Amino acid sequence: MNELLLHTNKFMLVLVRTAGVVMVAPMFGAASVPVMIKAAFALMLSLMLSPLVAGEAPALAGVAAYVVVVIRELIVGLAMGFTAMLAFGTFQVAGEFVGRQMGFAMGEMVDPLYEEQTSIFSTFHHTLAMLLFLAINGHHWFLQALCGSFRSIPLGGCGLPASVTAGMVQRFVEVFVGGLKMSAPAVCVLLLVTVGLGLLARAAPLLNMLMISISVRIAVGLMLVGMLIPYVFQFGRIVLGSMQRDLGLLIEAL
Repeated sequence: MNELLLHTNKFMLVLVRTAGVVMVAPMFGAASVPVMIKAAFALMLSLMLSPLVAGEAPALAGVAAYVVVVIRELIVGLAMGFTAMLAFGTFQVAGEFVGRQMGFAMGEMVDPLYEEQTSIFSTFHHTLAMLLFLAINGHHWFLQALCGSFRSIPLGGCGLPASVTAGMVQRFVEVFVGGLKMSAPAVCVLLLVTVGLGLLARAAPLLNMLMISISVRIAVGLMLVGMLIPYVFQFGRIVLGSMQRDLGLLIEAL
């Protein structure tokens, strides 16, 4: 009976960490994925990983100690999922820059993946990131990192050092800078187009520059987005590759 309780306790802690990852991880934790599918996926992963986890669950003195351990495991899972999600933020920032330069700021819609207002091109770049993530087997990296976390971080042995918080802040900065670099070619060309249209408006004030500028910026922007997709994929490989590095650094820090 005691052995059964120990195995059940171990499985529950593995399930908590896995559920934390599935809640916020790219693709797995999207709001468009039904909750039942997320729960079934987390349960399936936990059933497979639990026999592979070395050691046993920590001995607990009471309910309060168990709650603390559960919170620690949830922190590990959420931190891993959030770290991976930040890599996708670079694509969204790039799409936001491009969309606003094309004049789509007024046409924002509610993104069902993040349940917030995002531009059309932010959603488009996020879709490209998902396709690239699958093409380079990024989901395999993520599952490997989850498995490796149980070897590096024993059940109930997680802390939250200051280096993790500082690393998250630095990662936010890298997301913004990366999005600016990814969108720089399109943004620079669209800025030059805007300047040219402004000069044309001064030279020919009778023209309806509002309608002309909207059409020209959209046409130029669409051509640029199509031409720069190979560049986005090439730069995106570097961004998503850094996700694997960040997950390893996070596991070491915890």
